Amino acid sequence: MSELAPLSGVRVIELGVAMAGPFCGMTLADYGAEVIKIERPGEGDVSRRWMPQFKGNVGYYFAAANRNKKSLALDLKADAGIALLKELIGTADVVIDNFRVGVLDELGIGYEALSSINPRLIYCCISGFGPTGPRAHERANDIFMQAFSGGMSITGEEGRGPVKAGISVADVGAGMFGVIGVLLGLQARDRTGKGQRVDTSLLEGQLAMLSYHLTLFFATGKPPVRRGTASQMGVPYQAFRALDDDVVVASFTDRMWEGVCTAIEHPEWISDERFATTKQRAAHRTELIALLSEIFPKRTVADWIERLSAHGVPCTSINSIDKVVVDPQVTAREMIVEVQHPTAGALRMAGLPIKFSDTPGRIASHPPLLGEHSVGVLRDMGLTEERIAELVRQEVIGIPN
Repeated sequence: MSELAPLSGVRVIELGVAMAGPFCGMTLADYGAEVIKIERPGEGDVSRRWMPQFKGNVGYYFAAANRNKKSLALDLKADAGIALLKELIGTADVVIDNFRVGVLDELGIGYEALSSINPRLIYCCISGFGPTGPRAHERANDIFMQAFSGGMSITGEEGRGPVKAGISVADVGAGMFGVIGVLLGLQARDRTGKGQRVDTSLLEGQLAMLSYHLTLFFATGKPPVRRGTASQMGVPYQAFRALDDDVVVASFTDRMWEGVCTAIEHPEWISDERFATTKQRAAHRTELIALLSEIFPKRTVADWIERLSAHGVPCTSINSIDKVVVDPQVTAREMIVEVQHPTAGALRMAGLPIKFSDTPGRIASHPPLLGEHSVGVLRDMGLTEERIAELVRQEVIGIPN
């Protein structure tokens, strides 16, 4: 990783599995941090085994959240393993923990224990519900939290049952909030010289992402409902069936509505008292959507995109994954990248979402083999070859087969 990368020189110890913690660690690694992933010898992160897999037994899920990291296979059930971890913590800037609340405390490697070793440590805990409250010690995962937080109640077609978001918004969202927390913690440490505990959770991340849905409820006293592809308030702001496929129309201002009326050849609707303002269109939502639903099937998606775009109305086809990964804009922004893996060969995955003009991140290494860096990390800590060999013999650390 380039010394010019934004987080160059920052050492992160990741005690995480699946998505939320690993996504947080990977993002930090993408932008220069040295991230050492602690995994159980012989097993590793459970997501390594999830199907389907690339050749070489590289799990698709693991590959998506673990590039640019080092893997140290370390037995934390052994006293020697705990001692090594504590020794490593003395050299670290950040710890990421996304185990169930209290698990690491039981092992003697929770925040209190580790911060006493390294007072400058930023300890980021990503949990299901947060470390306090009546449900603090309960387990949660992505679909659970989409349902519990209220997000699923507003996702799905109007008049039909709730559905989960297609992407793992709770897991990935918590991982992103974890990144923000780590960066804020490092910034505060620059001023105070002291580390601190940083907490976020799937619950808190989802409530934050509900954003205007919460303020809409508090403003009206009415819970938002499922609208399918439509907006809670704006009309038209949804998908319509065209002649050959669906087209999304995202009109959210009066000026855009004028563009819609011109494109669909109904300029009289611009001044129609039912539709003239955002408020009036929302009040006559059902009537207006029914009228538009009769018009859009008369032309193809390409025709509508050409006509609507010409009048300043945001609109698009609905891309399937196979289409978006080859889109020229996606390619231009380097958002699909190829990483060479020692057993799987070429892995394709999402690129870096944040670009810097002077201090860029980059993808420097593949998702690691289990224990691939165990020996190297211990050498960097100053352990002798004899001690390392003994730890391998005792199975306190694991190395690739």
